[in-house]
Formats: sequence, C-alpha cells, structure tokens
Amino acid sequence: MSLSLINENLLFQSSPLIIKIPTPQKILIIFNPISSAGNTEATAIALAKELMREGKAVEVLPSEKKTKGYSRIADKIEENDLIVVAGGDGTVRKLLNLIDKTDMPIYAIPGGNESLFARSYEMSANADDLLQAIAAGSCIQQYYGLISGKGIKGSKPFFHMASMGLDSLTVKNIGKRKGPLNDSIYLWHGLKALCSLHHPKVSVQVDGQIVIDHQSGYLIVANSSAYARNLQLVPSANPSRNELVAGFLPGARHQHELIKAMKILQRKPANLPMQYYSGRHIACTLHGQSYPLQVDGDYFRNRDIEAESAIEFTISSRPIRVLLPSRFGV
Repeated sequence: MSLSLINENLLFQSSPLIIKIPTPQKILIIFNPISSAGNTEATAIALAKELMREGKAVEVLPSEKKTKGYSRIADKIEENDLIVVAGGDGTVRKLLNLIDKTDMPIYAIPGGNESLFARSYEMSANADDLLQAIAAGSCIQQYYGLISGKGIKGSKPFFHMASMGLDSLTVKNIGKRKGPLNDSIYLWHGLKALCSLHHPKVSVQVDGQIVIDHQSGYLIVANSSAYARNLQLVPSANPSRNELVAGFLPGARHQHELIKAMKILQRKPANLPMQYYSGRHIACTLHGQSYPLQVDGDYFRNRDIEAESAIEFTISSRPIRVLLPSRFGV
C-alpha cells in the first residue's frame, strides 16, 4: 500500500504519529486460551517457531484473566522489544496501561470473535507478515481511552469503545461463561437480550458542557470507528486523534437493532440517526435502574453501573506504539 493510499485512510492521516523503531530481537507472544475456539495456543507456538528460525529470541505465555495479573510479569515484558498478542480485543485492552508505561510496541494476531484491533491495522496470523513488519520497524502512535468513577479503582483502559445497549446486555448474559466463544453463542445471547431490551436513561457532559439531559437511548463512547463487521456506529472516532467521540441514539427501539443486524450481515455501516459529540473528557450519569456497560467486548468489571453513578471517559495522555504491517510502506 502506497503512502498516498494510507493518507486517504483516516487512521493514518496524522503522519507525525509514524515512528521507526530498532528491529525487535526479543519477542513475547501472549495468547488467550479461550479465544478463536481455543486455537490461539497452537497459533502462538507456530509463530514462535518461525520467529526463532529467523534468529529471534521468543517466549510464549498465556494471557492473564485480569489486568492486575500482568503486574506479576511486568519485568519480563520490559525485557522484550515487542509484544505479539494472539487473542481478541479484551486481551489487548488488559495490556494497554503496561505497554504505555514501557513504550513496548504491540502487534496483534486475529484471535477473537471480532478482533477489531488486529483487523483495523490489517494484521494477520501469517508468520511472513509478522516477520516483514518486524523488519520494517514502522509504528503508528495511537491514543486509547480510560474509564474512571465512583467505585472504580484507578483508571480502566479501553481501545475501541464502551457502550450501553443491546451489546452490553448481550455480553452480560454471556458473563463468566468458560471456554471458547463463537458467533452462535453471541447470537443466542443476543436474542435473549433483545427480548428483554430496555435502554438506559443518561445525562452526558462533554468537556464540561451538558449535551444529553435525562434522555433514554443507546450510548457509545468510542476511540475507534471499528465496530462489529464494518457497522461503524461512530465513524469519526479515530485513535490517531487525541479525543473521544460520544454517539447517542435517542429513543432507541427494537427496530434499530434489527437494522443493525441486517447491516452486520451485509457488512455495511449502520447509518442510524445518531447524535455525535467529541472531546477529551466525557462524563456520563446513569439515571433510573442500574445498567451493564460493555468495554471492548467484555462485561465491565462483571457488575452493572449503579443508578445515579457517574462514569468518566478520558483520552490517554500519551499514545501507545502499534507495529504496522509492512504493506503500508511507511
């Protein structure tokens, strides 16, 4: 892909965000055992063998269930030059704070139900693609979001989006299910959520200005436009920009979910009549009954947001480094 084509893509418009890094020699591969029908361990081991044939020092580790689990291997992570994640967006999310603190570049192998992170940068499970990306050493610096609020210890990172609606009800239904997930499981739990669908009533402030006042509807706070097979509910969201975008569909109804389902099957943007507000600080207050929040495809903290609680979404103070496939030619 030529530089001119990259510049036509919103993700790569901010060329100062592109940096060169020394060729990584020590590589840590982290795989999520329950992603991709449980095939990620085999994928990680196969990649490690190919990398070692090229003289790279490689270690393979399973992912941690919780973000704080990575603190136990923080020193090990710092010893490497690159982290390769074989898993879904939840696995990437749990590593965001740590790779930010260490300036560790990250590359992702599609291994989740959606794998939005990997697919956004056209990453693949092909060993040759990874080797070529390593040789090229081009990274794009990308911002991510942080969630804080009452009862939330510290700031919780996310890369793509946090939302309240059918998607959050669905991931709550999936809950603590053990074992690999697939499309049929999401479909079944999505249908159950649709039968009991009710939307939250919220007030939203963006950079101190009230933009939504006690309204019911679907809410999404996005850092990236990537969402469920090109649905693009918030098409202007871009991790190259130092801001978040709140999307709100007032008075959301069941028919809107049917439109989304149809567009997902067609792999087309939803084009719903949503309202958009962008800024560096977004505060959401939930009114009425408690409601689940989904963050990058996971049920946030395995508990609902309590009624009258306020959640704050901010953009990271500095970007992480994402190793780009060599096809981008930058």
